[in-house]
Amino acid sequence: MIKEEAKKTRSTKKATAPAKKKNPTVKKITVKETESVPVIETGEELYLAINGKKKLFSVHTSPIYGVNEYYFEGNFGHGDSIRFVRENGHEVPVHHTPNCGYTLVGKAQRLFSASKALIANGEAGDDQEYVYINDHSSLSYIGEDGTHTLFIRIYDNLNNINNDRWVVISID
Repeated sequence: MIKEEAKKTRSTKKATAPAKKKNPTVKKITVKETESVPVIETGEELYLAINGKKKLFSVHTSPIYGVNEYYFEGNFGHGDSIRFVRENGHEVPVHHTPNCGYTLVGKAQRLFSASKALIANGEAGDDQEYVYINDHSSLSYIGEDGTHTLFIRIYDNLNNINNDRWVVISID
């Protein structure tokens, strides 16, 4: 009989769950949804606006990069306001979208100045300067008065999506 009672007590006991281990603080990572890239009608016409006067760029395919390279030969004066615009009036690069701007290559670093923009220098041996722009940013020619040939290439952030996001600028 004693054995039977022992069996009864074992079977009537409630099973207890093992003690929970406390986890260290868990950080939740929130991922921002990707924004759609606005497609704009760019066309091929591109103008250089110097102090508000529009001058048409010529265009050819860059033998090095395989993309359209726009070029303009003309006079530049110290303090000239520089803008790139499409025929429809859209500014290039776009100023209303994050992660847009210019790369100033070689002499362009010394001959152009960006204001109200985030400027990041390339690596030590790099001859490039990266200019991240916003709605209030502007670009000016700060070199001596003279005739130069200006070259620019325009890049989008996705293939087959035209959004005029980034401009690479070089000058002779």
